[in-house]
Amino acid sequence: MKRRLPTQHTQQKLRFSFLVMLAVSALVFATFGNTKSALADSKPGGNISDPVVRAVDVAKPAVVRIITTLTSHVTVHFASGDVKFPQGGDGYIAQLSGSGTFITSNGDVLTADHVVNPPKDDSLVQYINKQAANDVAAYLTQKGKATTASDAEQQLDSGALRSDASIDQTQSEVFLSTDYTGNLTASNFNSVPSYIHASVDKIEQQSSLDQRDLAIVHANFQDTPSVQLGNSSSVQQQDELTIIGFPGNGDVSNRPTDLLTSSVNKISVSSIKTTDSGAPVIQVGGNVEHGDSGGPALDNNGRVVGVVSFGLSSPNSPGSTTFLQASSGAADMAQSLGLNTAPGPFQKLWQQSFDAYASQDAGHWHKAQTLFDQLQSTYPNFKSVEQYASYAHTQANSESQTGSTPSKSGNQLINTSSISWGLILAVIAILAIVALLFFTISARSRNKRQVAVAGYPGNPGQPVYPSQPGAFANSHPGATPGPFPPTSGAFNTPSGYDDGMAAFGAPARPSSSHPASSPMPPQPSFGGQPSPFMAQPGPTPLATPYPNNPPVTTQIWPCGHANRPEARFCSICGESAPQPPIVRRPVEQ
Repeated sequence: MKRRLPTQHTQQKLRFSFLVMLAVSALVFATFGNTKSALADSKPGGNISDPVVRAVDVAKPAVVRIITTLTSHVTVHFASGDVKFPQGGDGYIAQLSGSGTFITSNGDVLTADHVVNPPKDDSLVQYINKQAANDVAAYLTQKGKATTASDAEQQLDSGALRSDASIDQTQSEVFLSTDYTGNLTASNFNSVPSYIHASVDKIEQQSSLDQRDLAIVHANFQDTPSVQLGNSSSVQQQDELTIIGFPGNGDVSNRPTDLLTSSVNKISVSSIKTTDSGAPVIQVGGNVEHGDSGGPALDNNGRVVGVVSFGLSSPNSPGSTTFLQASSGAADMAQSLGLNTAPGPFQKLWQQSFDAYASQDAGHWHKAQTLFDQLQSTYPNFKSVEQYASYAHTQANSESQTGSTPSKSGNQLINTSSISWGLILAVIAILAIVALLFFTISARSRNKRQVAVAGYPGNPGQPVYPSQPGAFANSHPGATPGPFPPTSGAFNTPSGYDDGMAAFGAPARPSSSHPASSPMPPQPSFGGQPSPFMAQPGPTPLATPYPNNPPVTTQIWPCGHANRPEARFCSICGESAPQPPIVRRPVEQ
């Protein structure tokens, strides 16, 4: 058999494959070659080229966790007389957690009033009843009326056993976060260092939950970090704020180092409103949870413009609406108390150190190193600064050796000696990709000119069939315009099934066979089965069933691709159709 030589198109296809392999190899080497250096260059504080990130980093050491302990008892009114539970004990203990912020350097903390003065609502009473249930059941059993703890709890909650729950004592404790202390080695709160916590010795001023829900309390700390109060009247709809707090759902461990690590979340301003009591509040959307109460909402300059206060939810709604108390109320309180909210010595030095750390000026690493060393020397309990100091020392050494200048981003110093082979390979990969795109565009332009006369799309009279399900999504009445990527959740997906996705909170998909109260399960969108599309209130029309595709007959050409017998050029590589075989017929005699 005679060997068939590669055509020009086949050779070009091989060149394309080589370029693709070269580009992929270069990118792999560039990626993994730089992995080690990328990890080594990880900078404490995150993306400090962003001024909002810098402001949050500076503010975090001033945010504290507040744990409030309630001591209570339950008085049950029996027919024979009142009995106080626990009998002879110290009381039932309940603990609640919230957040707060130092707004002065002298231990003055801004928080929500309900964090340090929890209202005696139904949920708190039920919790106290649950603790008292064992004692009440034991008392009733002793009196000849056998009762389980579960039954006693149910009778206390329902009122079958008349009772009163009383709060005997409320005590709040302020804990510094790991953004000040660094990671803690203590295994429980009983063994944490004494310098990281102090009791609230005075509630300096407060406004109850049904008023402004704000409180300024004092704990015995000196020269603390602090955050300035901002102007809440400048907050507008669609502004983005940052909250720092200690949500209970973030407590995945009982270790103090985890319990005292704050969470940072972005929230957006939905509206500015005023309650019936005249309190200005900021309605926000975003991830705000129980435990964030009392925590600060910071503007882009790192100033407190709101305090997390309360949320409203409906039993029929999957979400809730959160409100912040505007900082104007806190400013009024601070002014009436005559508090000095100016930054103290610690905060000034911390701000100067971080400014030098994030600077783009020549020699800033040496300056940051000096300031961080001063912080460590003056405030040895400020352990979290060690990571910044260590990084600044490393960069200062590089700065002195190369005499290089800061990059525009301020995150790296440009040093020609640090250019790695991974960077060189990345440049090669980019050049290879550019070449690949150039040849691909040229080849496709030539193929289009060839295919236009071959009975493919654009040639009337030749039927066109989709190569995969969903290719005709645009032809469906009411279907969303395509084409769609495989993961788009569009009406027609490559799998041939509606994925059943709908917008969050959208109503159920009703149809003639599915009541509006129950969602319609996903239905096949091929083979004559109906498939619902966008969820709408009220009856939803069904899309026209998609017809089954007629079979397509193809054959393998010498170039290795499958094509229709009537095609004149390969639809993949553009190679000419093979010559039809020569049929030898016998000569008629």
